[in-house]
Formats: sequence, structure tokens, C-alpha cells
Amino acid sequence: MRYVLVMLLALFTLGVCTIFIFNVLVNTGRIYPANYAERKINEAYDLIQEADEVTEDMIPPLCRYVIFSLEGEKLKGNMSENSLEIAWNAANQGAVSGRYFYKVIYRPKEYVVLQYRLTPMYRSAFLREHFIEPQNLMTIMVVLCGMAIILLPSMFFGKKMKEKIQPVMKAAEKIKNQDLEYEVSYCGVKEIDDCLLSINEMRIALKDSLERQWQTEQDKNRQMSALAHDIKTPLTVVRGNAELLSETDLTEEQKNYMEYVISSASQIQNYVQTLIEVTQSVDGYQYNVKKVRTADLLEDIRKQTLGLAEVYRLKINWKEKWDSKTVYIVYDQIVRAVMNIIINAAEYTVEGGTIHISMEEQDGKLTFTVEDMGSGFTKEALLHGTEQFFMDDASRSGGRHYGIGLFSAETIAKWHGGRVLLANSEETGGAKVEIFFCCQKGVLRI
Repeated sequence: MRYVLVMLLALFTLGVCTIFIFNVLVNTGRIYPANYAERKINEAYDLIQEADEVTEDMIPPLCRYVIFSLEGEKLKGNMSENSLEIAWNAANQGAVSGRYFYKVIYRPKEYVVLQYRLTPMYRSAFLREHFIEPQNLMTIMVVLCGMAIILLPSMFFGKKMKEKIQPVMKAAEKIKNQDLEYEVSYCGVKEIDDCLLSINEMRIALKDSLERQWQTEQDKNRQMSALAHDIKTPLTVVRGNAELLSETDLTEEQKNYMEYVISSASQIQNYVQTLIEVTQSVDGYQYNVKKVRTADLLEDIRKQTLGLAEVYRLKINWKEKWDSKTVYIVYDQIVRAVMNIIINAAEYTVEGGTIHISMEEQDGKLTFTVEDMGSGFTKEALLHGTEQFFMDDASRSGGRHYGIGLFSAETIAKWHGGRVLLANSEETGGAKVEIFFCCQKGVLRI
């Protein structure tokens, strides 16, 4: 509103100044008014009409003239040839139209026709001859000044508004950078201050929300850390007693079972320790990439798979082929990803069935393929099976599984520059899951 008022006031002032300057020039004689020639004609009318002979010095200033005989013959004058016909028509008919006006003075034996314009004119003959007319000059000046009045305040107000809008930009930048401790500074413009007030309220609400969320996360982490710590005690008892039991006289089959128990208990202890470290760390758990013997990795996964097969009463068809003796991986995470897929296969394979597991390593690319004898994936599961919490009631899970295992495997595979591929096996008719990892140094992206 202020900008509009200033603009209107400036344009009004321009109009007043234009009229004032024009009147000053007219009153000081620098410019003749528009009717100056007409007034001079009226003053000289009687003189020209009654004179014995019309001479050029009788002709009023700013006028051209021509003298016709009664038959229309030009006797004398300084009017241009192009205007003579119009002047004669004015003498005979009394009315013509165009940029010039004509005044006819009837004398006994001749017509005196005066040509003039109703427009302001310069007093100086030189200016009249070589310069644009006063009204055109004033029009150009008004247009230029009007443009200046529009542009200059616009530039000024634009610069001013840019300064006024800076607090809004600063507030947005602070929120973007998650700096919620700053105090909003107002600029004095009501509309912008209203916007800043809303931003400040949003900042306070966001800050409170983040603080509550952080406190909730801290409470949750403390509870999980305490629970994980409590789990370690009975788990240590289980492992200790299993180790003691393994030292007694056992059959070969019992020794195998006991070895599975001890190995699984040890693995759970590692997971619990990792959980404690994750919940107690401010910056998150730091995964360590290790150089691991390929044979040791495969043997660990194979042993866990055989133990799982004993529980589910399944057969395992294991194939492996590898070139590199060592790989660079986060050991526990790779084992967990592969075992998640194998556990899924075990859950959906009927008792007495076979799970086909093939492993191949070549040029630092480690690939596991797991095929079960279940009902396979639906079209929906093939598209979304690796999404977190995905559940397909019409699929393998029967409403029991929420896709956390496949999601976890996909996440770990991506950390290692790989991925999980889902398909249905042509050989077994069940599900086929392929997971691969890039196990070269420097590939990990956690």
C-alpha cells in the first residue's frame, strides 16, 4: 500500500510540475500558446481587410498566406504549393479539415487566406525550424519521467524488500541447518512479521517435538540396553552348561547337537553385545570391515544351516565355488543376511524337503542362491518382498511374516554394494532368493 501511494503521489507531482513549467514558459514568452496565431489574426483582420494593398509585414506571425483573385488565380503569398488547393476551397466553401486551420479575409477584388496551427510554438524561429514541437517534447519528457518514477521506486522498494525479507531467509536457513536455538528478529513490516511469527511458532513446536522424540529414543535405548544386558546372564548360563555338557560322554549325534547349541549361543551373545553398543552409542554403531578367509565364512554359514536343518528336519543341498582366499566384509552382518534368507526358506519348506544353497565367489563378488520347496512368491511379493514390514497373506507367510528378514538382508547387501533378487524356482517350484555382495576393499557404504 505504501508503495502504491508513493507511486501515485510521484505521478501526480509530475503532472503538476509539467503544467507549472509549461505555464512559466508561456508566461515568459518562451513558448507561444496554442491560440497565439489565431489571436494575432483577429487583431490584424481589419487592417488587412481595409488596406489598399496587402503586404507581407501585415501578415501575423506563425502564419502563412496566399492572395487569390476572385477567379482563383494566385496573386502572391508564401503558402506551399500543396496547400493552395485547400486554401482555395476554404475561400469558396468556408470549411476544410486537416492539421492546418485557415482564415479567409474577403476583400473587394481578392481573397486573403491565412494558414495557421492551433498548437503551442517556440518563440525562436530556429527552434521552430530544427526542433520538435513543445507539446511533443513535453509528452516525451512526461513519458520518460513517468518511467523513471515507476522504475526507480520499484528498484528502491525491491532493495528495501530484499533487506526486509532477510530475516525470513535467515530463519528458513537456520531451520534447514537444524539450528532451533536462534531468536527470530522482526523487520517492522506487518505482513513479513506475521510470517516470521508463524515461522517462530513452527520453530518452537519443532524444537519441542524433536526434544520429546530424542528423550523417547533415549528412554528406549536405555531400556533396550538394560534388557540386552539382562539377556546376557541366562545366555551365559545356557552356553556354560552346554559346554560342560559337551565334556561328558555323549554320542556322536549328541555332540553335533551340542555343538549347534554352543555355536548358536555364541552367535546370540555377539548380537546382544552389538545391540548394547548400538543403544549406548551417540553416533550410531560403527561397523568394522575385516579381511576374512572365504573358507571360514562359508564353514560358519554351512554349520548354522545344518543345525537349522536338524531343527526343521530338512535336507540341505550345498554347493560352493570360490576363487579368492579372502574377502573384505562386515562378518557378522554378512552371516546374518544369508541366514535370514535360509531361515525363511526353512520355514516354508515342508518337513523332509530339501533346500538348495549354492555359493559362488569370483573377482570379489560373493553370491548366495537359496531355493526352497515352498509355494513360491506371488506377483505382489516379487515386487515388494524386500520392503520393511511387507506381508502378503496370499503368499508364503500366511500372515505370519512381515518381511523384516528380507528387508534386513537387502539393507546389508546394499551396504556391500549388492542387492537381493526375488524369483520363483523352475527346479523346485518354490521361492528363489539370490543375494550378492561386492567384497572388495573400499566398497562398503554404511
